[in-house]
Amino acid sequence: MDGLAESFKVAEYSITNLIDCLADASGQTSREDIREKLHTSYFEEYFTVLQAATFIVEYEYIDRDYLEDHTAYYDRCFRFYGRHTRRLHFFSKSFTRKQFTRLLQEPSIEPGYTDLRESYLGFIVVKPLPQTIIGRTCLRTYDLNGERRHFPGLHTYCVNLYGLELTVRSLPYQEQDTVVAACATSALWSCFHGTGRLFQHKIPAPFEITKWAEDIIPDNPDVSARMFPNAGLTYAQMAYAIRRVGLEPFVDAVNRRHLLNATLYAYFQCKIPPILLTRLVECVNGRYSARGGHAITLTGYSIGEARATEYDRTGFLLRASRIDRVYGHDDQVGPFARMVWKKAISENAEEFHALEQGDGVEWLETTWRGKGTVYAVPDNILLPLYHKIRIPFMDIHNAMLALDLILENARKSCVSDLNRAEWDIFLTTGNDYKTAIRKDYEGSGVDIMPSLLKNLPRFLWRVMVRVNEELQLDFLFDATGIGRHDLLVHAASTGKGYAQLLHGIVCGAQSSLSDLSRLPMQARAVLNW
Repeated sequence: MDGLAESFKVAEYSITNLIDCLADASGQTSREDIREKLHTSYFEEYFTVLQAATFIVEYEYIDRDYLEDHTAYYDRCFRFYGRHTRRLHFFSKSFTRKQFTRLLQEPSIEPGYTDLRESYLGFIVVKPLPQTIIGRTCLRTYDLNGERRHFPGLHTYCVNLYGLELTVRSLPYQEQDTVVAACATSALWSCFHGTGRLFQHKIPAPFEITKWAEDIIPDNPDVSARMFPNAGLTYAQMAYAIRRVGLEPFVDAVNRRHLLNATLYAYFQCKIPPILLTRLVECVNGRYSARGGHAITLTGYSIGEARATEYDRTGFLLRASRIDRVYGHDDQVGPFARMVWKKAISENAEEFHALEQGDGVEWLETTWRGKGTVYAVPDNILLPLYHKIRIPFMDIHNAMLALDLILENARKSCVSDLNRAEWDIFLTTGNDYKTAIRKDYEGSGVDIMPSLLKNLPRFLWRVMVRVNEELQLDFLFDATGIGRHDLLVHAASTGKGYAQLLHGIVCGAQSSLSDLSRLPMQARAVLNW
């Protein structure tokens, strides 16, 4: 039993007990320093929401990512840094060491084993380093709250705890290590855990990602080309790392709420985790100041608005505009950290001009801790895409925006009792589409057999047109094709309001053919259909 006593520890969960275990596992960081970390505050709130009751400390755990970092850097330091980590497992069920030991000896005991698996909340790897101690972390997400919260990019991770098989749905996270990684490296590392499962590529360790950046010398002479210790990666270096795993980097500007919501939603439906490239801005007593750039792997979103928000002057209604908050792996905060859309207002217009923003623009309020409120100002979104995904989201978005304007003019002039349509645009696969339509077309009167038997490309842009949540039209565009060609490969119609409206337009009842010829290619493809 002495060996057993040295292998693990069972403790009642409390933030104090967690701090003690983090300090013991680090061996390099005091309890006071850990208590002051933003991660500690975040975990205190997070585990309260998850209703953590017990945690197990697994001693002498070998973590692959840390081991590779250790071999490449820490093992060569004069001061000794251990090669073993500790892994902390969290459960919502209360149990004692004696009960857990008995379960290890007799796993067939029920309901003990079943309860343990169902109550498993995930794990945190603790590295034996100073300050940056949070290693690979896989935790259960917030409750989905009905249909409000969505985390499309999660995968099931199998955990073997002394022979007990546990699982958790998550996406790995870890804290930034300014020696072998920076926020960009951490963001890429989390993102690659999602795309690696999705597109079957190797998942590199943080050290490898940073090492690859040596092949790209920064253009800015003020940025050091030395990679270790690492202070951050440039856009070019991040793009190069994506190419090294066999994917294609795609950057899109998302400096407005509509653009960010629409883009992240569109790619999330295909389980691709986007990386948000942002600037942090702190507001203290109504005054705004920049805090620097930051990279965050987005992990989910919340559909919190009851109806879509009109887009600029067009009035275009996009389902993604209902998103009121997003979740991301922020290496300085914690996993699935929430960011809420808030309107930034200042009496000093010069401050906004200096930040390249206008008064009243919406930013993402973060859970960063400072003297005031810290906002994330979105700039760009970086997407690691499979090479066959060639058609960008905005091509389809802008085509449907133009089509919506034509339909809206016809609706206003001849159909007074038909509400304006809401457009749902997202990336999907042929298999996922065929799986979804049994539910999506239920009660709509659409025959699913033509859709099930249709030969489709692997990746598709799907456009669903709804009125009051009732399906009207469904279009599929080839995401692997050539943008100047007609990409519409399949369509389904319920024959209701908007289908009739579209038919009337094509027949020349509301517009001349010369007007329609100026529409974007994919809008004309719908009319040709």
